[in-house]
Amino acid sequence: MKVDLHYGKGLVSLQIPEANVDEIIRPCQEQGKADNITLLQEAIVVKEANNFQDEIAGMRLCVLVDDGTRDEPFNDIFGQVFGIFRKSSKIQFLICTGTHNPETPENNRIREQIAKAAKQAGIGHFEIHIHDCEHETFKRAGQTSRGTEVLFNALVDDADVFIVLSDVKVHYFAGYSNPVKNFVPGICTYETTEQNHSLALDEKSTFGTHPWHRDRNRRNNPVAEDQLEGMQLIVKNRPVYGLVTISTSGRLHWARFGPVDRVSSEAFSMTDERNTHTVMPVDRLIVSPGGLPNDINLYIAQRALELTKSAVADGGEILFLAECSDGIGDERTLEGFYNRLTAPIDEILRSTESEYVLYSHKPYKFARMIQRLRRIWIFSEIPDKLIEAAHLHPTHEPQAVVDDWLAEQPDAKITVVDGANKIALYPRDN
Repeated sequence: MKVDLHYGKGLVSLQIPEANVDEIIRPCQEQGKADNITLLQEAIVVKEANNFQDEIAGMRLCVLVDDGTRDEPFNDIFGQVFGIFRKSSKIQFLICTGTHNPETPENNRIREQIAKAAKQAGIGHFEIHIHDCEHETFKRAGQTSRGTEVLFNALVDDADVFIVLSDVKVHYFAGYSNPVKNFVPGICTYETTEQNHSLALDEKSTFGTHPWHRDRNRRNNPVAEDQLEGMQLIVKNRPVYGLVTISTSGRLHWARFGPVDRVSSEAFSMTDERNTHTVMPVDRLIVSPGGLPNDINLYIAQRALELTKSAVADGGEILFLAECSDGIGDERTLEGFYNRLTAPIDEILRSTESEYVLYSHKPYKFARMIQRLRRIWIFSEIPDKLIEAAHLHPTHEPQAVVDDWLAEQPDAKITVVDGANKIALYPRDN
């Protein structure tokens, strides 16, 4: 059978005998359901939206927006939502990059979309800024109970009310991508992010857990708890609303507006219902992050492996389809991420456990996966020598990898995951 998987802006097609396909897993699509505009209109024509408009009358509003590493439909969201901001006296739009590179074509495009939609909505006094974790004026909010010094972008400090526009999906160590992350690390310093992300080495820092989760047994996540404390230090007693969405490749499947904790909790439950699966581990796994922007570089693409690792048995192999047109990752990530990944596996694990530096959780998690598998194949635009230096195996013919698997083991079972950046796989009990 023919199986298409996203790769960059296009697709990679593989031929796999149907008898060898264990499962094909993709993000929820909901074909035939309401379109983006209808879902957004339904989300904001609610009592909470009316209360919000009254609350911000004459107030200074800060709107926190996801950055260009997301594939959500910004134009549709801005066009439908900005109208409820008109009563505010001033709006500060802030694109929340965390430690990502602020000056990218994608972020500049979002800035242009915000400006256009704000003018069309009749908003008068507004400013737009892309956060830079190293070159801002920062204020100190305090220290969390885990010792994270929370230094945040001073542009948000004069806000009376916050609204976060956030797309929710599973996140491999913060539980979920969610509105809290727009504050910490979204508008914080490099050092604040480094301290918070050091908690990613804790086994409890994993996907599907968050202090706002409806299930009390799924609230313990050190990274997410620290981020929430940091957000509360920044916000103090000021109200925070959220327009929270769930989307795939620019298409919305769900949207809610209201107090940020409540709508985030709803989004977590909906994400669990639609984009998490239990699987029996197999010896062969094929993974695509889902194309751009989810496979823009190896640093971004890796999260797809972490979210799906339960699907491959110890000693198995993975074929990873990630174009990585921008290579390994941003320059600032190289020392903590890729350069560490080229060290011997034991050294990666030992050095990260003894002294965490920002981004080193990524080579640490990569090393643990490499250690338990026979081989991770990667089909990408990254030069072979860079892949090999990182203990990975380049291939220019992904079909040949599949054919070799079946030649070695004709009855091999293969699980295929497309859009893995938005999917979480849990091991199924025997």
